[in-house]
Amino acid sequence: MLALHEKENSTLPFQKVVSASLRRRFPPELAREGDHVGLTIGALREVERGSSAMIMLCVDLTEHVLAEAVAQRANFIVTYSPISETPLRVLSTDDVIGRIMLKCAEQSLAVHCIHTACDAAAGGMNDWLARSLASGESSPILPHPDLIDAGQGRLLECDHATPLSTLVASLKRLLQLRHVRLAMAAVVDEQSLAKAQECCFVKTIAVQAGESPAALRSSSGAHVFVTSEMRHAEVLAANAQGVVVILTGHSTIERAYLRYLRQDLEEEFADSDWNVKVKCSQEDCNPISIV
Repeated sequence: MLALHEKENSTLPFQKVVSASLRRRFPPELAREGDHVGLTIGALREVERGSSAMIMLCVDLTEHVLAEAVAQRANFIVTYSPISETPLRVLSTDDVIGRIMLKCAEQSLAVHCIHTACDAAAGGMNDWLARSLASGESSPILPHPDLIDAGQGRLLECDHATPLSTLVASLKRLLQLRHVRLAMAAVVDEQSLAKAQECCFVKTIAVQAGESPAALRSSSGAHVFVTSEMRHAEVLAANAQGVVVILTGHSTIERAYLRYLRQDLEEEFADSDWNVKVKCSQEDCNPISIV
């Protein structure tokens, strides 16, 4: 947990205090080049000191999530994904991005995006995932040149070799998933898959959330890759090197991390000048279902 800076807490308005906290957690300089992180929309009305305030967390700020935030009287939205991947030339209600941004302005809802800055930060998404899977030492796969303990991906050296079946079960429990996709580094028929997982022991795990696991290719010595998505050719290449691949699916790691972040933010703002509640959106969900 990060403590609120007393000076900021006593002089800055609510949206700037929250945004400053998020910048300290997820420094913008960690974001991928061209990524739109930071305060995307500023609120026109400030929250008075001593009154209630709500922060809502989501992966994707959709119109459904926005309607929920308005109904819940939220004041600040933390979104993992940028509202728009490209700069906007026109704001119009004719398209969904324009409607969302104009509605936020109308409702005086501040919006802050954390995206790839969160991925690479110390205490950020990849760091949290690695530390949550097993006891051991974790470090960035591609360290940041200036910020200590920050960088792309995480390499976890477990204290003890762990059966692959245990790792898969831990990952499902952590991410609240019924299924993950598994690519063993050997041909295993469906009847023998459970036994193969029990007999396969792993000690070094490389993790990277998102759809571009470039850092994983630099994680020499890893027995397992854990990531959201990976191209078919990359899976085959990893298997050819004897590396097991576990794919969790898009946005599952992000939503699990936001549940952790919610608790951390609640603790941080417990003694602030506002009565702050932090909630994860109930409308925010993966649009793709497994049927």
